[in-house]
Amino acid sequence: MRSLSLITTLAFAAALFGSAVYAQQPATSSPPPSPPPPYGAPITIEQAKKVAAAALVEAKKTPYDYAFAIVNPSGNLVYFEKIDDVLTASINIAIGKAQTSATLKRPSKALFDQMENGHPYVATLYPGIVAAAGGVPVIVDGKIVGAIGVSGSPTGLIDEKAALAGAAVFK
Repeated sequence: MRSLSLITTLAFAAALFGSAVYAQQPATSSPPPSPPPPYGAPITIEQAKKVAAAALVEAKKTPYDYAFAIVNPSGNLVYFEKIDDVLTASINIAIGKAQTSATLKRPSKALFDQMENGHPYVATLYPGIVAAAGGVPVIVDGKIVGAIGVSGSPTGLIDEKAALAGAAVFK
């Protein structure tokens, strides 16, 4: 009985002391992220073709067949191009990546990263979210004019290289 009292007292003291020490620790929160750029005028068909052409140049460095989708800030398709024999699923995946990126003002990889870090709620934020790398906003004069989505490789990280090359046309 005496050892039980001693254990209980020690556990209480540890809990009390531990919470007091924890309460005195300085906050280590990181600063909030900066807001995304504002939307601009929607991407034109000529601009979209330039974005797709630059993405295609990068994509041809790999042995895969791709689909390229360029959407306006509302996520509506402006231009689409694909390499022959691309996976049929890649068509809708590319469009979904572009829509995700444009409407949420961030690369689609950011949503993938959040889900991988234990935040599955991300998939419930918006209908049709594609939480995979390969969707990137297209920014002109500091404003989001649309986004490009690329799909066709075995991983979104390879898709993202082509998407980044396309989006970099106006930088």
